[in-house]
Amino acid sequence: MKVIEKRALKDEEKMELQEIQLKEAKHIAEEADRKYEEVARKLVIIEGDLDRTEERAALAESRCREMDEQSRLMDQNLKCLSAAEEKHSQKEDKCEEEIKILTDKLKEAETRAEIAEKWVAKLEKTIDLEDKLKCTKEEHLCTQRMPDQTLLERNEMSSAPIPPCLCSSL
Repeated sequence: MKVIEKRALKDEEKMELQEIQLKEAKHIAEEADRKYEEVARKLVIIEGDLDRTEERAALAESRCREMDEQSRLMDQNLKCLSAAEEKHSQKEDKCEEEIKILTDKLKEAETRAEIAEKWVAKLEKTIDLEDKLKCTKEEHLCTQRMPDQTLLERNEMSSAPIPPCLCSSL
């Protein structure tokens, strides 16, 4: 009987040990289930985040392509504007050169006009002096003729009178 009791005692100890191990295994299984549920919940959240992130990435890539296209168009416009600016700059330089030439010509023409006006004034003065000289000469001739005329008149009292000097009216 002792053997049976020993065996029963051993069986009982073994059973207690197995119950403890079973409880620990259940506890470990429950902990694993809890961790699994938590990981599964996190996985659902992360998959949702992944979907939203992929959508945002697709939208960002679309915007990036649009921006690249806009950048390309702006680059083309900039090149066109630069070419036009260069062309207009050259045209402006030509116009400025032409303005300078025309300004110089204007100054030259004004100088010539000023000189011509001085010459005209000088010539008018000369003409006035020549007219005065002519008149003075005629007056002088008249004055010189007057004594001769007076003598003639005395000598020829009966003859027709000699017309008076034209300068006397001047």
